[in-house]
Amino acid sequence: MSNKKFAFIFLSIIAIFTLLNFSIWSLYTKEILTREGDFITGDLTRIGYLSKAVHKRKNEIDLPKQHDSQPKATHYELVTIGDSFSQGHSGGKNRYYQDYIATKFNWNVLNLPQYPNTQNYSETIIALANNGFLDKYHIKYVLIESTQRRVVERFTKHVNYSLSIPYEESENFYHIQKEHSFQLPDVTAINNGNSKFVLYNFLYHFSDRAFFSDVHKVKLTQKFFSTSLGDYLLYYHKDISTIKNTTLASLETVNSELNTLSRFLKEKGIQLIFMPAVSKYDLYSPFIVNNKYELDPFFNLFETLKKDYIFIDTKKILSKELQKNEQDIFYGDDTHWSYKASDIIISYLYKIIK
Repeated sequence: MSNKKFAFIFLSIIAIFTLLNFSIWSLYTKEILTREGDFITGDLTRIGYLSKAVHKRKNEIDLPKQHDSQPKATHYELVTIGDSFSQGHSGGKNRYYQDYIATKFNWNVLNLPQYPNTQNYSETIIALANNGFLDKYHIKYVLIESTQRRVVERFTKHVNYSLSIPYEESENFYHIQKEHSFQLPDVTAINNGNSKFVLYNFLYHFSDRAFFSDVHKVKLTQKFFSTSLGDYLLYYHKDISTIKNTTLASLETVNSELNTLSRFLKEKGIQLIFMPAVSKYDLYSPFIVNNKYELDPFFNLFETLKKDYIFIDTKKILSKELQKNEQDIFYGDDTHWSYKASDIIISYLYKIIK
């Protein structure tokens, strides 16, 4: 082969490779791997490269009262602490359920992240109760939130009730906290996500998780999402891989730990609220066509346990809405529920407390 012919073939391959990458990027992957302007897309489309499920939305707030992410008021009726559900990672309209509490209850609400070097959310609350932080802000309620799949992992740990942290350290730490905004890494037009997009979308024809994706794509009996894949459910693989940890014994330990925390807080005049965020798989599993995976017994088992705290059964509350054929309770492209779910759940909490 002559040098000229070799150079032509080599340059042609480079040109085709570049053209294909730019085409896939422009038509599909740019939308799911980046955030153009103010638009948000969900984590499941990004992980599973499923562009047809995209539910584009903007972060916006139309509620008259919002929560604080750092102490600004002299008192707060409620402190919340939790994972990505508490940090507004769903994006979109009124992405913080705390803002519905602030508005419906007309309360000052403070959202706190877990304090460094504490085992879990419970230990953070214990440390803040012991050092006078909760007392200073006249806290009446503490709401702990956790995604369903991590409840056993987080709350079967025995916590240290004598734990404390220097008061000034906690004040300094929480006064520098800012509203959390999820940031995506910088991605250029030529990236390995383009090849993954082609591969995954081919393999989803043969496997509900494209054999090795962390996202499952399964058919539903009806349309529950306002996207092009509205009658398909996308859910995170760990929603089912962690079911094996959900046993009556493990949940009895969780409940015992929460009951102990509740009694500890009651001595300080504070009421505990526990809100496990139902997994997308568990909520929609009754509507999956020919579901081949086991059902999650979490809420059925947990319901039977005696509790000394306020328990928010998010599955029972939101399941009633699905029975009314309500769409977009969860975002179709995301592991997180939407503003609709936050509104419904907090309306339920309002009836209990008020």
